[in-house]
Amino acid sequence: MDIVLLGLVIGMANALLAAGLVLIHMSNRVINMAHGEFGAFAVAMMLALTRVAHLNYWLALALSLLATAALGAVVERTFLKRLFDSPRLILLIATIGLAQVLIVVRLLLPKPTVAGERLLIGGGQLFPVPFTMEPVVFDRVVLYPQHFTALIIGPLVAVALAVFLRRSRYGVALRAASENASRAQLLGIPVQRVSTVAWVLAAVMAGIGGILLAPVIGFSATEAVGLPILMRGLAAATIARMASVWAAFGIGLGLGVVDQLVFFWTGRSGLTDVILVVIILAALLARRARTRRTVAAEESSWEAIEPVRPLPAEILAHPRWQVLTRTAAVTGAVALVGAPLMARSAGTFFLASVLVIASVVVSMTVLTGWAGQLSLGQWALAGIGGVLGPKLVVEVGLPFLPAMALAAAIGGLVALLIGLPALRLEGTGLAVVTLGFAVASGSWLYTRGWFTAPGGRFPTPSWLTTDRFYWIALLYLAGAMLVLHRLSRSTTGLDIVAVRDNPRQASAYGVSVVRTKLTAFVVSGIVAAGGGFLWAAGTGLADVTAFPPIRSFAIIAAAVIGGLGTLSGAVIGAVYLWGVPYYMGSVSPYVGLLATGAGLLALLMFLPGGLARAMFRGRDHLARLVTGTDPRPGVPTNEEPQMLTPGIEVEPALAEVAG
Repeated sequence: MDIVLLGLVIGMANALLAAGLVLIHMSNRVINMAHGEFGAFAVAMMLALTRVAHLNYWLALALSLLATAALGAVVERTFLKRLFDSPRLILLIATIGLAQVLIVVRLLLPKPTVAGERLLIGGGQLFPVPFTMEPVVFDRVVLYPQHFTALIIGPLVAVALAVFLRRSRYGVALRAASENASRAQLLGIPVQRVSTVAWVLAAVMAGIGGILLAPVIGFSATEAVGLPILMRGLAAATIARMASVWAAFGIGLGLGVVDQLVFFWTGRSGLTDVILVVIILAALLARRARTRRTVAAEESSWEAIEPVRPLPAEILAHPRWQVLTRTAAVTGAVALVGAPLMARSAGTFFLASVLVIASVVVSMTVLTGWAGQLSLGQWALAGIGGVLGPKLVVEVGLPFLPAMALAAAIGGLVALLIGLPALRLEGTGLAVVTLGFAVASGSWLYTRGWFTAPGGRFPTPSWLTTDRFYWIALLYLAGAMLVLHRLSRSTTGLDIVAVRDNPRQASAYGVSVVRTKLTAFVVSGIVAAGGGFLWAAGTGLADVTAFPPIRSFAIIAAAVIGGLGTLSGAVIGAVYLWGVPYYMGSVSPYVGLLATGAGLLALLMFLPGGLARAMFRGRDHLARLVTGTDPRPGVPTNEEPQMLTPGIEVEPALAEVAG
C-alpha cells in the first residue's frame, strides 16, 4: 500500500499530462509532441520566479501558469492556425519543430544560483514547496511536502476540469467538436476558437503536472528534460485511444503505480520505459480495424513529398548543359576530396560530423520519405550501431570495418523488429511506438552491460586520424547514396513508393505490402546503424550522452527541412542542422535548436517541399537560361509538378510497377 501511495503521487502528474494531450487531440486530432516542453517551461518559470525573483510560492505558481497559458495561446494562433487544415502528420511534425523552439525559450529563462527558504533537493535541483512539515513515514515510504502537494492539488485540478467540460460553453463545444468537427462547424461552433481554448487548457495541465512532478523526481535545465515528461503522459493518452480525458487520467494514475512497483521490485528505473513501450504497442494493436481505417484516412499526409523530376532528354544532351554539369561535378568532387587539405583539424572534424549526420538523415528519407513510415526513433537506431560498436571491437576483437558491417546488420535486424508492428500501425501510432523505443533505449538498453562496452567509450584506433575519419565518412555517405539511388530506380524502390501512396492498389498489382514495408525498415536501419558506428568512432563516445533520444527530433526536422522525398534534400537538411550552430554558435549556444525548430515551422507553413523544392526550381531556371528550353514541356511555367498523394486513381509509381 505504501508503494501504491507513492505511485499515485507520480501518477497524478502523469494523469494531468495525459488529460492535456487528449484535450488537444479532441480539438484537432493531432498528438502534440511539444506537450512536455510546456510542462518543462512552467517548471523553469516557477524556479525563476521563486529562486531568482524571490516571489511567494502561490504568486509564482499563478504567474507561471498564466505565462504557460499565454504561450499555448500564442503558439496555437501563430503556428497551428495556419496549419489547421493540414493533414495530421504534417501537424505532428510541426509540433516537433515547436518543441525545439520551446526548448530555447525555456533555456533562456533566468536560472537560480542561490538557495532560498523552504526549498527541497530533488534530482540535484532545488525546488520550492508551498509549506513545510516534518516528514511522514508510511511503512517503506517517507512522504515530504511535495508529495502531499501533488495529492491535494491534482484532484482539485481534475474536478475543475470536469466542471469546465460539462458546464461551460467552450467545454461543451470542445466535446462536440471532438465527436465530429465538420458537423460542429456547420452548426456554428467556432472550431478554431475551441482549438485555442484546448491548447490553453492543455498548456496549463502540462504546467501543473510538471510543477507537481519536479520536486518529487527532480528537474535539470537540459534540452532533453521535456521528453520524459511527454512520454509518461503520452503513454496514458495513447492507451486511452486519445478518446476520453477521464480514461487517460485514470490510466495515468495506474501507470504511476506501475512505475513505482517496478522500481521497488527490480531497482531499475529504466525498465519502466520498456514496459511502457510494450503496453503502448499492445494498446495500439488492439484497436479495432474500423478505428485503424478511420485514423489512417485522417493521417494520409504525403502530399508534401515531391518526387525528383528528371530533366528532359533534350536538356541533358545539350552541349552547354553537359559542360556546366561536368564542370560543377568535377569542382564539387575536388572540393570534397581536398577539404582536409584546406581546413584545420577542427574544421575537418566538423565536416566529417556533417557527413555522418547526413547518412542518418538519408536513412530517414528511405523510411519516412519513400515508405511513408513516420519514425521518431531514428537516432536510437543509429545508437544501436554506435553503442554496440566498441563492444564488437574491444571484447569480440573484430577489426574496424567488419565490426562496422556487423553493427549495421544488427541495426537492420532491430529495425526489422520495429517494423513488424508497423504492418498494423499507421502514422502517429508508429511515431509513438518509435519514440517510446528511443526513450527506452536511452534509459535502459544503452546502460546494459551485455550491450555496451565498459565506460561507454569507443577506443579510437591509432590509424583513424581526423583526415581519415573524414574520408571514411565521405565514402560511407557517397556509397549509401549511390546504393539508395539505384534502389529508388529499381523495382523494389518503385514498390516502396507505390505502397506508400496506395497499398491496396499496389497489392492489386502484385506488390507484397508486407515485404516492401519491412524492406524499407531494414535498409533504413542498416544505413542508420552504420552512421551511428562512425559517429561513436569519431567522437569516442558510445553511450546515451552520444545518442540522446531528443536528437531523433532533430533528424526528422533535418529530413523535412531538406526535402523529405529526396536524398540530396537529406544532405541539405543535415548541413543546415549542423552548420547553423557551428557558424552561429558564437552568437548563442541555443541558436542551433532555434534555427532547426523555427526553420521546420517556416518550411511547413510556406515551403512544404523543403529546401530541395527550391533547389530543383533553381535547377529548372538555370537549365532554361543555359539551353533556352523549358524543362517541363507542355506544362505552364507557373504550375507546380504533380505530387504523389493518396486518392489518385493510378499514381506514377504504380503505373511504372504495372508497366
